[in-house]
Amino acid sequence: MKRIPSVICLLAAALVLTLPLAQAAEPVALNVQKHVLDNGMTILVVERHEAPVFSTYIHYKVGSANEWPGMIGAAHLLEHMLFKGTKTIGTKDYKTEGPLLQREDSLRALITIEERKAGLIAFQRSVGLSDVPDNAAKIARLNDELETVKQQLDALVEKNEYEQIYSRNGASGFNAGTGYDGTTYYVSLPSNRLPLYIDVESDRMTNPVLREFYAERDVVIEERRLKVDNEGGTKLFEQLIGTAFIAHPYQIFWEWKSEVAHLTRPKLIDFYKRYYAPNRMVLSIVGDVDAQEVFKLADEKFGKIPRQPDPAPIVTVEPKQEGERRVIQRFDAEPYLNIAYHKSAFDDPDEIVFRIIHRLLSDGRTSRLYKSLVLDKQVAADVSTFNFPGSSAGDLYPDVFVIDASPKSPHSTAEVETSVYEELQKLATVPVSSQELQKIKNRIASDFTWGLYSNLGLAARISEYEARAGDWRYLQSIQDRLQSVTPSDIMRVAKATFTADNRTVATLVPISPKS
Repeated sequence: MKRIPSVICLLAAALVLTLPLAQAAEPVALNVQKHVLDNGMTILVVERHEAPVFSTYIHYKVGSANEWPGMIGAAHLLEHMLFKGTKTIGTKDYKTEGPLLQREDSLRALITIEERKAGLIAFQRSVGLSDVPDNAAKIARLNDELETVKQQLDALVEKNEYEQIYSRNGASGFNAGTGYDGTTYYVSLPSNRLPLYIDVESDRMTNPVLREFYAERDVVIEERRLKVDNEGGTKLFEQLIGTAFIAHPYQIFWEWKSEVAHLTRPKLIDFYKRYYAPNRMVLSIVGDVDAQEVFKLADEKFGKIPRQPDPAPIVTVEPKQEGERRVIQRFDAEPYLNIAYHKSAFDDPDEIVFRIIHRLLSDGRTSRLYKSLVLDKQVAADVSTFNFPGSSAGDLYPDVFVIDASPKSPHSTAEVETSVYEELQKLATVPVSSQELQKIKNRIASDFTWGLYSNLGLAARISEYEARAGDWRYLQSIQDRLQSVTPSDIMRVAKATFTADNRTVATLVPISPKS
């Protein structure tokens, strides 16, 4: 990611927007000042001087959807790697470390080549070609040298120095996350640590060093084992998404072990240079800071980072589903049900309608699905709905609306499924009462407003909406459009979306008869 200077305070006279009131929530004024550096980096600042702290949120316009075969898992792994330091942070002697890192890469590449040869040699010998020379000794020598290099590298690493620097300076919430359309880094600090933050983060963008790469690669592989392979519900969801999407990159729910295991540091460096540019980055800072000081420091530090050409966009369009799809996942767990329907991207006018449909169906004990399936019929122990991938600003590409439920013994997933369809049919044919609709609108507006009270919550929202729509004011547009949704809008969208031909159903079938 990159940044460049330019004193274009697009909102020099800060815009003041008042979010809609929703019962318990007071209005929140958004005094957002926006500055775009010459290299395309966008900076958003909201001054709040009630407490001597500030929160920051960096949003890179790159995520798992930007990967391709052979690079699956790159965004997730790179998120981890950018905590490993730079040429000055995380190392005792980079002049010594740098050549060793290159040697480690070359040794691993050689070992991979020889191991593939070994597989071919084993095959050749199995079919009687006994005179084929063995390369086991060469592999052993390379592994011995690799082990020596690894030990030398380990001795040069200052572990967790990023965390130590921020912790010593009063930081909280230092973390990151990888989504399908974006990758985020965030932290909160005392207000007098603003120069430190700008220094540290500009250095992280300019001079990242992907040290401890292969150990961290194993960590990412282990995450899959813990969070997917050993969890029946997650394995089921992976099958649902892989079946609902047949073309678009959203189809890969979690990176495959075989893909991540073949990522290399040189590959990831290329991925970083391609996508992590200042012109693909939004930085938001909210709290006890002076906007002009932020812009000045950003010009000095981030502005030196060169702009990069925009990478090729994702052109794959998920084809229209023309028939119900079903998938079964067998696992030693309780039965479970997932249902997915294709729906619109963030920029579709009907996207706001789905926000209301979600709340109508599964927001609390009085929601339609919960009341019908859990309380009245008692066929389900729990039921919920959500969008996948599910960005708060809406997803960049058409996504899916998901309903999941766990049957209540002795009822089956088939009974739960039938009850779900009955409620969806009501939504498409019976107008929502004005009282029920207004209650949902109030809840959405209230939750949205409360989410902006914290510095970090506001920083996250404005950076994400700026990245998604090119203008943070899109978040206000959503709140305005929310109020205009009518019962006929809900019926129209439900009728068009919740059809059998647009439906993918995934069922977890227990291996154990007792389940």
